[in-house]
Amino acid sequence: MRYKLAALDLDGTLLDSNGKLPIKHVQAVKKAQDAGIIVVIATGRYPMQTKWIVDQLGFNGILITHDGAAIIKSSTWELIHEYSYSINEISPLIAYCRKNNIDFSMCTAFNYFTESLQAFQENDYTKFDITPSFQNDVLQIKDRIMKLTINDKKKVGGWQEMDLPSNIRKRVDLEFFKEYIPFDAYKTNGLKKVLNMYGINPSEIIAIGDYYNDIDMLQFAGVGIAMDNAPDDVKEIADDVTNSNDQDGVFHAFEKYLF
Repeated sequence: MRYKLAALDLDGTLLDSNGKLPIKHVQAVKKAQDAGIIVVIATGRYPMQTKWIVDQLGFNGILITHDGAAIIKSSTWELIHEYSYSINEISPLIAYCRKNNIDFSMCTAFNYFTESLQAFQENDYTKFDITPSFQNDVLQIKDRIMKLTINDKKKVGGWQEMDLPSNIRKRVDLEFFKEYIPFDAYKTNGLKKVLNMYGINPSEIIAIGDYYNDIDMLQFAGVGIAMDNAPDDVKEIADDVTNSNDQDGVFHAFEKYLF
């Protein structure tokens, strides 16, 4: 079968273990694009964190960011579709965090907002290519929200079991650290939107990933391919296993299935 679309995870898949783009992966993506194959990058990253990757790849495909919450046309940075919620839906959580000096931040499709900046946050922002926007009152944000992060470093507590609207779920659910995202934000749901845009069937795509948030995408695709550096239970559900991200795994998978 001639596959029409390839969906790729970023960290642990397209990027090596040092967070760099291997030359052969750049060549593989370019070869696929030149052959008329639609390449989709599906990642938990924010768009601002992918800019250098898009530039290095010469990428003209589709970005699925925020683990499926935003679908973006990389050539124009146009937001094609989003799963999101309004700021008012999380206002009780925000009010509690403010009252008890608990750190929180949130992101829209293209921006990352915070009301304060701690030293530990500043280091993380630099490390993870995040440029925060400071907002005196985040409740004034007009754009819809794709993620609220609460980092209760002082272990104040009391907010963890606050009621959530049915359209919001917890992506990360640790005792004092949680991420709240739209209920339908999954890589596969983003991918379904892209397939509808192009009139492509799931059987006509390959998907490559390395971690648990890639499982739904690997199972959805005609061929789901796990990286060799993936956990064993991720590899077990995949249709095939390629080389690791430090051994040009995406390149070898493309050579096997696309060319």
